Amino acid sequence: MNRSGFIKIAHRGASGLAPENTLQAFSKALEIGVDGVELDVHGTADGELVVLHDRTLDRTTDRTGFVNEMALAKIREADAGAWFGTSSIGEKVPTLIESLDLIKASAITVLEVKDEQVSVEVVRAIHDTQAVSSVIVISFYASVLSEVRGIDPRIPTGFLTSGDIKANQHEQVIESIHTTCEIGASTLNVEHEMVDARFTWEVQRRGINLWAWTVDDVVQMRRLVEFGVQGITSNFPDRFAQVEKWAINHNRNEIYNRGN
Repeated sequence: MNRSGFIKIAHRGASGLAPENTLQAFSKALEIGVDGVELDVHGTADGELVVLHDRTLDRTTDRTGFVNEMALAKIREADAGAWFGTSSIGEKVPTLIESLDLIKASAITVLEVKDEQVSVEVVRAIHDTQAVSSVIVISFYASVLSEVRGIDPRIPTGFLTSGDIKANQHEQVIESIHTTCEIGASTLNVEHEMVDARFTWEVQRRGINLWAWTVDDVVQMRRLVEFGVQGITSNFPDRFAQVEKWAINHNRNEIYNRGN
């Protein structure tokens, strides 16, 4: 049982410790012990689903080209780990099916849909791997989340958003809340710099879960926990242990102080 009060989510797997969005990164996150593993999904030219953040192979593999213009077999020829270090040479771009099968027994898959055209295929992959009870689909595209819920309302969804921290925060939070409610999502997942105590209160008093991305600084993680943020995403999930220890002790101290 997680007693620290927040959900620990590994961003693109343990992407600070292994090549992002690879089975190696996912395995490392599970070894550390997280509640959720976040990954990104694109569609290929032949209708398959692969786990990759960018629209192209250029940044994280030794090949180039747009994912949606390439067949899966060609994408699988790419090395997705060599850029990170010699111990990761030979890592492939994983399929969504492979990733769900690896993660589902130990953690929730936080599945970000990057391609607006693949909602049906994503739901099919979730069904094929029997992962309905161990996944949440998130996206910046409200249309994707609406479509996923329309196909299978049992699959939880989360609306991703970022914002201009210099803009009117109240307007931003209300707009984000309205969109989240309109599409029937249970979770609002925001850029961590948007969050303060008022933001958290406005979201949670409307019955919406609040998650924050992407936080690697332990002090900032503690600050979010104090605000009441329920889920934190990090490239370095090994740092969650420091926050958990602090949170448990912090809660004990609060209970003790209330009793005296």
